[in-house]
Amino acid sequence: MCELVQTFEADLWAIEQDETLRHEANFAERIHALDVLGRDLLDRIEDTLYVHGYREDLASLYRRATVLSKQLDAVNANLFQRLQAQLAADADHPTTLHQLCEVYVKRSSSVPPRADTDEDYLDLFVNGLLGIDHVPEETIYPKPEMIGYVPTPARAIFTLLAHANLHEHDVFYDLGAGLGRVSLLVGLLTPARAKGIEIEPAYCRFARQRAQRLNLSQVSFINQDAGEADYTDGTLFFMYTPFTGRLLQQVLDKLGNEARTRRISLAAYGPCTLHVERQSWLQPTFRQTFHPDPLVLYTSR
Repeated sequence: MCELVQTFEADLWAIEQDETLRHEANFAERIHALDVLGRDLLDRIEDTLYVHGYREDLASLYRRATVLSKQLDAVNANLFQRLQAQLAADADHPTTLHQLCEVYVKRSSSVPPRADTDEDYLDLFVNGLLGIDHVPEETIYPKPEMIGYVPTPARAIFTLLAHANLHEHDVFYDLGAGLGRVSLLVGLLTPARAKGIEIEPAYCRFARQRAQRLNLSQVSFINQDAGEADYTDGTLFFMYTPFTGRLLQQVLDKLGNEARTRRISLAAYGPCTLHVERQSWLQPTFRQTFHPDPLVLYTSR
């Protein structure tokens, strides 16, 4: 037990003494430190106290680690408050956003990858910029074939928008918009209008608030079943496996009817691409896999 306490003490002391973690620019390093604090210190100390009973030395380390976590979280909160104001006031959103990602995420390639999580440093940085800080409590019970909230990885969204070549006349639809990350990034990175279709009212309200905070007037969120929405103005549709089975085919048939009157594009990410691939009215134009999920961009024939 003494050796374990000494290990906890040494790990905590090392993070406490690293003043660079309090510099706003070191975002990825700070997230890594917070991961270590949570996974290797707070969780392990909690488990040890549960198994072996209360020990003041461990309780003291737990309190110190908690205080340090709150201090580092506060640095991030201040950073994102400033950057959100910068984004909202800046007319050239795409340049600013790419520069911010370069400064705060991409330059930190030496930081170890995040473990035991689907969200990487870019995901967390984008969430902070967009103000996505929690998941609101759901208010309705979804249909059996609807998939619960799973955010689209930011790297997949950036890749899609780099290849989609959206213009001012385009209208982008995100089917199953969740908290709005995809549509908000479309609004920041392209001149197109973006519409998120989301059946959960709490998610829709949350996404609208984030769009308003960032002054993204060309981004809107519609609280509606994706199978009943009006898509007559849409040019590019995106889905990250928001539903399966009959419901998925119903939405694809609806989009197929739209494709009879004009050419449209569809981007699919995740397991739904296997089903989308079988639609005779679509042909793939771009494909990339993001371990393990494929992102495929299609155009109508």
